[in-house]
Amino acid sequence: MCIFLGKINAQTTSIIEGIILDAKTNSPLERVNIFNQTSNMGDFSNLDGTFQIEVEKYPSIIIFSYVGYENFLLKIEKKTTEPITINLQPSSFGLPEIEITAQPKIEKLTNKTFTVKDFLILDDQILILTFADIFSGNKLILQNWQGEILDELPLKKVKVNNLHQGCLGSIHLLGKSHGYEISIAENKILFLVKYKKKQFEKLIEPCVESSKDFIYRKKYTARDQILTYQIVSKKEKEILHTLRVIDELNLSRSKDDFDLQKQMDIPISWGQVQAWNNLMYKPLYSPLINMGEELCLFNHTAGYLEFFNLEGKNKRYTPITYHENKKWHQQILFDKKNNKVYTAFNTKKGKTIHRINLTKGTTAPVLLLESTFVEKMVIEDGFLFYLESGRINAERNRILQRVKLDE
Repeated sequence: MCIFLGKINAQTTSIIEGIILDAKTNSPLERVNIFNQTSNMGDFSNLDGTFQIEVEKYPSIIIFSYVGYENFLLKIEKKTTEPITINLQPSSFGLPEIEITAQPKIEKLTNKTFTVKDFLILDDQILILTFADIFSGNKLILQNWQGEILDELPLKKVKVNNLHQGCLGSIHLLGKSHGYEISIAENKILFLVKYKKKQFEKLIEPCVESSKDFIYRKKYTARDQILTYQIVSKKEKEILHTLRVIDELNLSRSKDDFDLQKQMDIPISWGQVQAWNNLMYKPLYSPLINMGEELCLFNHTAGYLEFFNLEGKNKRYTPITYHENKKWHQQILFDKKNNKVYTAFNTKKGKTIHRINLTKGTTAPVLLLESTFVEKMVIEDGFLFYLESGRINAERNRILQRVKLDE
């Protein structure tokens, strides 16, 4: 929902006042999150539902979000002194049921000779990292989509944990203290460079997307409650724009935590502080995806999808509510070849894969995986690739499978 107030006027600071009510009961709502998307400033409504928020630039987008209610977008285009009333609609987060007429055909892509630790989909090939065995340690296996093995590379004494594909296409094998850049050429796996893990964390990991002229880097601050994406020009090597996601509620809580710890005057170790932060302040999950001609920011904190051009200029918003469903799996899956976006929900039978309508913000089920032991999932060219582990000794019974999405 949107309200448009007037036409663009002079750039004048003003205070917008109003009250926030439940649209059905007409009762005031307290502690509603009020976020000025234009200035990245926020506040909360008072006990009686009233609020004030400062506006410095016009037009400005104000987002009102509250657990259990639909998000409300207010667009302010000129200075106004009239108080406004915001009516929030209660939302229903029921998980749409999926009708299964026949079990989808699941293809097993790996056999019992090795157990999959991690994998990457590389066009029509799959790069697999296996768990270590007593003879050769971990292995890298290159195979095609039909399961035919093209190359094997024993890693012997090289201790590694996972695979990573950089935003510019480079492939990395990561261990606890070191990383290795590898390459695939003529169906062969080649080692290129060994480097310290800190180099990966500083230069490679922050880059999450790229386009012809730009790269997109992410950075967490304030106990991971502020997530900033930097849009960097490849040519000038300069930051052109920044996109920011902020959890105002957790920022306020973290300040209260800090003040309380000071008042208690009890020595608290760095480890205790970190443990508390890890427990109470989970990193924001708001992925940025390059859709080809535009960027889509999944702002699950504010409750909307935000679209930008590739340079970072805002184009439009789409309110969402799927992320407030308690069964949400908190994962966005992007099929680059078909330019479609999916997410997942947990059910008693397993996981349901839903396609996200980027215009309406709604979801529709496309697949039910009748397994509660599904791990890493990747969607490529209309297929879901996923790791499934066994009920007992999961690390020794992890296989890679593939199933076509039924749309």
